[in-house]
Parts: sequence; structure tokens; C-alpha cells
Amino acid sequence: MNLTLVLICFAVFMAINVVIGLMGRSHAKTTKDFLTASGQSSIWFVMASAVGASIGSGVVIGTTQYAVKLGVAGAWYAIACGLAGIVYALVMSNFVYRNKLVSLSDYFKRRYDSNFIVLLYSGIGPFACAAAMGAQLVAAKAIFKAFGIDPVVGLIITAAIMLIYTMFAGLWGSYATALFQVVVIIVGVLFVGGSMWSQGGFTLVRETFPAERFDLFNITPELWMMFVGPMLLSVLVDQSSVQRVSSAKSEKIAFWGHFLSSVPLILFGLLMVYIGMWGAALFPEAGTSAFITLLLNNVSPIICAVMLCAILAAIMSTASGALVATDALVVHDLYCGFINKNASEKQKKTLNTIVNIVVSAAAVICAIAFDSVIDLLSNGYTIMLSGTLVPLIGGLVWKRGTTKGAAASAFVGMVFAFLCLFKVISVPFASIFPVLPAIVTYIVVSLVTKHAPTENTARVAEVIGTEK
Repeated sequence: MNLTLVLICFAVFMAINVVIGLMGRSHAKTTKDFLTASGQSSIWFVMASAVGASIGSGVVIGTTQYAVKLGVAGAWYAIACGLAGIVYALVMSNFVYRNKLVSLSDYFKRRYDSNFIVLLYSGIGPFACAAAMGAQLVAAKAIFKAFGIDPVVGLIITAAIMLIYTMFAGLWGSYATALFQVVVIIVGVLFVGGSMWSQGGFTLVRETFPAERFDLFNITPELWMMFVGPMLLSVLVDQSSVQRVSSAKSEKIAFWGHFLSSVPLILFGLLMVYIGMWGAALFPEAGTSAFITLLLNNVSPIICAVMLCAILAAIMSTASGALVATDALVVHDLYCGFINKNASEKQKKTLNTIVNIVVSAAAVICAIAFDSVIDLLSNGYTIMLSGTLVPLIGGLVWKRGTTKGAAASAFVGMVFAFLCLFKVISVPFASIFPVLPAIVTYIVVSLVTKHAPTENTARVAEVIGTEK
């Protein structure tokens, strides 16, 4: 594979992304527009951003990595990503849109009238975003290694380019580039699938692997839960999804954009496991890098170059969306909500820049420390949902839930999450176990305390109601 061809394609991709970013400057004139794409996202933008959040790293790279180890069962992460879009559409989409939420902190303020829950959500959110960005960059690291490029240098360059074009157009630019990149990735994967078919790859896979590798359910319950549980639960408290809904032109676009994103994610997840197994059959010594090795050796040079560059570009676009989500949490929730409620646009934009640089650096560190895309994503999701899922869902479905119950459940959930993460305790299904003690704490504390009515909580019905 000619490295020069890859570099040329990469330069072209980045130039297109920069142009798209410049085109979107009119959608980022104010901080609110920067965070919500001026409320002008079409169904294609919503779908592409939802698909792009997973397809570049988790579905394409992560699924092929696990296909080498598990076979067809490696598709469960991609399936979970698709199901998460359906769950979000059914449970959260209309609620977020009708209440014009820029962040779930807006909901927590009014439901619980508590700074603690707001600070918790907005405080741990950036760490989850950094983990999500780091997972994207882990996928980039695998590509740099395949080309003999120093991964640290490659990650720093990737993060720098992503940071630059994010500042041009905010959320609109992230979605516009995601649409372009997802289309290219889908076309590229279809070409690779076609090459597999024409070269007898499906036959080779069937002959190489034992029958159990083709069983979708040939997976331990613990690993299955790591793939599926955090993804389905954490999407409910995902800040990027909130902003995706708030950016939509209409409620229907917000709903169907998320719902329909499930189709390409599930289909391409199933295709990617077979492509990953094909790579493992041809290049068993490549290990989890079999997919990259396959691209370098068994497809046309131009398809290989375009595919790799599209994945890198999609990685940056998805990481860009996580950056904008972090801006909402830090600038909108924390800075404007607590520190400087009358902040000027100049002050907000300056803080945006500082936050983006810090979080980008944290994401690079995460990417250097981890080698598995899905492991890093799962850890980030577990931390986020352990402290915020119960206060969110409990507040929506149970009017008796109190501020003290929410605060106590968040604290207990976070404690158990870190105990599991650092292996202080050993429990089954550690990726979602912290939610259980959080639920028990929320119920018990709420039953023994009282939620005093305030000026904010008098309007709770406006937030949790089903009608406008």
C-alpha cells in the first residue's frame, strides 16, 4: 500500500472538512447556536450524527477487533448501538424536544431544585465525553500503527485538526462533516464486502472457523452485558443525544432521525464481523489489527486509502461532537449557570476554546492508555450512567422522588462504579451493577424524606408532562 496515496486522500478529506466548517460559520454566531446548530438540523443530519457516533470507531474498528476473538457474537456492540437509537427515540426524544432542553441539567434544576445534581451531571459529563473521544482516537491509533506511524504523534495531529475545525462551526459543522463521512464509510464498506464476495471470502470464513463462531449467542453473559447494558442505559443520559434533539428542525425529525439510525448500525455491524473474520482467516498473525491488514493487502489501493481516511475523518467528526457536548456542560451549565450568569459572548467563546484544548488533551491520554475501543467506551458509559440515570428516570416516572433521594442515589451509584472500575469489589455484570444500589437508595431515601415545594418545583409538570 502506497503511504503517499493515503496521505493525499487524507489531505483531501481534511480540506473538505475545513470547507464544510467554514460554510457553517453562520450557524455558530452565538454560543447557543454553536451548541444547537441553530435548531436547523435535518433528518439526514440527525441520522448521520447518531450513526457517525458509533460507526467509525465502535462499529467498524471495535466490531472487527472482537470478531477476531468471538466471531459473529462480536456484532453485539453494533446491535446495541442500533437498539440505543430506538430506545432514545421512544423514551427521550419527544421529552427533550418539547421542553427545549440544551442539557439535562436544565431538567434537573427544575425537577429537584438542587445544585448538587446539576453539578454532578455537568461535572462527570466531561469525563465521559473525554472517554468517548479517547475511544475514537484508539481506533485512529490502530490505523497509525498499521502504517508504522508513531501513534502518539498521529493522535496529537488528529486531535489538533479536529479541534481546529470544531471551532469554525460548532455542532452544525460536526453534523455536516458526519453526514459526508458516514456516506463515504458506507460506500467503502460495501466495496470491501463486494471484494470479500468476489474473492470467495465468505467460503473461506466458513471453512476456517468452527461452528460456534457463527452463533450470535456464543458469548458469556458478563461480556454480553458489557456490550449491551451500558450502551442502552447511558444513551438516556447522553449529552450529545440531548443536543442532537435540540438541534432538530422539528420533533418528528428528532424522533425518526434517532429511530432510523438503528438500521445502518445493525446491518453494518453484522457485515463488519464477517469482514473482520475474513481478515483473521487471511492474516491470523495480525490479531485484532486483521481488518487494517486486510485493507492494506486485499482491496484496491484507492478503496483502502479512501476507507482509512474516511474512518479517521469520522473519528474526528464524532470526537468533535463530544467536544461540543463538553462545551454545553461546562460553559452552559457550570460557568453560565453558577459562576457568571451574565457572561458575554467573548467570555463564553474564550472558555469554549480552553475547555476544548483541555478535553482534547485528556482524550489523547485516554487513547494512549487503552487499546480496546469498546472497553474504553464501556467504562465511560458506566461512570456516566451510575450517577445520573436513576435521578433522571426516577424523577420522570415517580413523583414521590425527592431531592435528597436523587443526591443520595447519585453518590452511592458513583461510589459503586469506581469500586467496580478499580476492582475493589467483584460483582456480576460490573458494567451496570452500580445502577442497582442507586435505585434502592433513591427509593429508600425518597420515602423517608420530603420534597419541599419551591418556585421551581411548582413548574415540574411543565417539564415531565407529555404535552406541550
